[in-house]
Amino acid sequence: VDGDYRHAGEAALERWQDWKWGLRIHWGLYAMYDSRESWIIRDHKDDTNWLMNYYASYQRFNPTNFNADQWMEIMQRAGMKYFSFTSKHHEGFCLWPTKTLQRGFCKNADGTFTEVTNHFSIAETPFSRDIIGELAKSARAHQLGVSLYYSHIDWHDWDFGWDNQFGCRNFWYDGTFTKKSDDPARWAAFIQKERDQITELLTSYGPIDTLCLDMSWTREAQEDCYGIAKLARQLQPNIMLRNRGIGAYGDYETPERQIPEDPNKVNRPWQVIYPGGNNFSYSQNDTYKPREWVLESLLDTVAKGGNFQVGFGPDPTGAWPTQMIERVSYVGDWLKVNGEAIYATRPYLRYHESKDLRFTRTKDKKFLYVISLKWPGTVLESTLARAKEGSAIRLIGYNHDLKWQQTADKLTIQMPEELQDETKRPCQQAYVFKVESQPWDKVADS
Repeated sequence: VDGDYRHAGEAALERWQDWKWGLRIHWGLYAMYDSRESWIIRDHKDDTNWLMNYYASYQRFNPTNFNADQWMEIMQRAGMKYFSFTSKHHEGFCLWPTKTLQRGFCKNADGTFTEVTNHFSIAETPFSRDIIGELAKSARAHQLGVSLYYSHIDWHDWDFGWDNQFGCRNFWYDGTFTKKSDDPARWAAFIQKERDQITELLTSYGPIDTLCLDMSWTREAQEDCYGIAKLARQLQPNIMLRNRGIGAYGDYETPERQIPEDPNKVNRPWQVIYPGGNNFSYSQNDTYKPREWVLESLLDTVAKGGNFQVGFGPDPTGAWPTQMIERVSYVGDWLKVNGEAIYATRPYLRYHESKDLRFTRTKDKKFLYVISLKWPGTVLESTLARAKEGSAIRLIGYNHDLKWQQTADKLTIQMPEELQDETKRPCQQAYVFKVESQPWDKVADS
């Protein structure tokens, strides 16, 4: 990166790493199409009439059930600390009233189309309210962190007339469109439009915790894309930037639909993003992952040193599927008991032992949390944990000290007889044992 560029500061990084658990929200015109986000456009890229219908569908986007406070309350019940929201996906539709202009369509009563110049934003919909503004205001009232997703590419914008590497292209695609083509004003316009939109997002809504950039520009525009990172940093010095499209200028990365097997191979702060169904966005007949999977994925990710965002989308009206609420609330119930083993923790010497044990620790290295994904039976044994002599070990949520023994080889914790009755355990899944650790230098050398 440029010598004068500065990444997000340590305080911003620490705060973000303390949060651990959040919601990834994909929402746009595609919510009306029961599809995999705006990737549905790729399936119809050669069908001009379908595309015109799609790009004119802002005229019927009317999420009358949208309530930012209710969204925040669902997240708080889930124990989430932050969320990421799609301000603009690849389709180009903006969920805030941008002042930038685009060439597009409106659909007439007789089914024909008229070409128009408009903002292609929530302002042109029957709903018309500033969704980003309402979310940001409510998030701060509920003390939740705000992350805005923004796609570098735009399949609707005439100024963005080139293809991209994922098998889809702009509606106004021009195979001769390059930086050196006969239309330098058009080339400059697509770059300026993103600069203007990023400026709007980072100056209109107060402090934004992270800017979750997505996709990338053609190689000819790479330096200009780096300039977007510099602009964002200038506007909000403490913002965390996702690395997509900006490479080393980014502060964090997002393994998608996978949890890294070896966290030591991830070279910057990271956050797993994983859909709770087949897709990140709403689909009426989606197949949702089990609630137990959501919790175990959070535990595995945090033990490895990452954050975890599960992805869901509201329906076209702005309401959340009951399957989503049930799953995240299940995790929230677990966190009400065991949250100290997740929030503001850091990785242990190793993230796991055997198939069923995960570890986290407090920042001061005083306490170790041994998380048994399954009930351990009559005893829990760990060769990695080292309990301080004379200390107490407890199963979080069970207000009695446990019997334990530390030898040179392993820690053995006895399970109380009454807890063999699963109805008397503090939770239904993943049991957390809080261990006061031996001095860190001694543990690290063992």
